[in-house]
Amino acid sequence: MDAPVSKGQEVFASKRVSIAEKIAQDVVKADPTILSMLVLDHQESSRVLAIARSPSLPPESHASPELLQRFGIAATVAWGAAENAAKLMGKREFIVGAFKEQLVLLVDLREYEMLLAVRLARSSNAEHVFVKIAALLGIA
Repeated sequence: MDAPVSKGQEVFASKRVSIAEKIAQDVVKADPTILSMLVLDHQESSRVLAIARSPSLPPESHASPELLQRFGIAATVAWGAAENAAKLMGKREFIVGAFKEQLVLLVDLREYEMLLAVRLARSSNAEHVFVKIAALLGIA
């Protein structure tokens, strides 16, 4: 049985979701090559806090909730695995995954204990998009 959740914890969780939703909406608007994004929670093992999609992303390209959850877990594992390389190579700014038709950009928002998983058009410049996101969120 789950432990009861206090009123303070509910308010805190609700505020985190509101922050994540605001971040998601702002980031999706930051660059036309951003197709969609997830904001993942580091506090609760890759829980999806917010989803935002570009109006240019056709509905048939939307992922199911189950797929989004699995992707969230994979993104969190990839980010965690990169921790070892950071010890050797220095602080990492972002991770880019290249797929046949898209790129995925992972950006850590350490101060919010959140991870952004940003789906980009394959033709985009991921580093340029990261710079825009970093400036928007004040993480540069």
